[in-house]
Amino acid sequence: MDNHYSTLQTIYSIVKDDHDPTSFPCKPAQIIVRQFLPWDTILEHIHRLHEEGLVRLQQHDRFTLVNITEAGLIRAGLQSQAV
Repeated sequence: MDNHYSTLQTIYSIVKDDHDPTSFPCKPAQIIVRQFLPWDTILEHIHRLHEEGLVRLQQHDRFTLVNITEAGLIRAGLQSQAV
């Protein structure tokens, strides 16, 4: 699964056990260490997921945080059940 939904699954695995997964800020480093993909590929995946409304980006002065959206939770949850 080397597509942008693999990155969604990675984000989902990071936040799924939080009491409010959509508010859990996921740091890019957390995504990078869980995937065997180049950073530029992961970044492209994140932007595609953002365009689809599956993640929300929070831009700060020196970094960006990624939050999964409700739609992203549903999509990732359905994919994890299908595997």
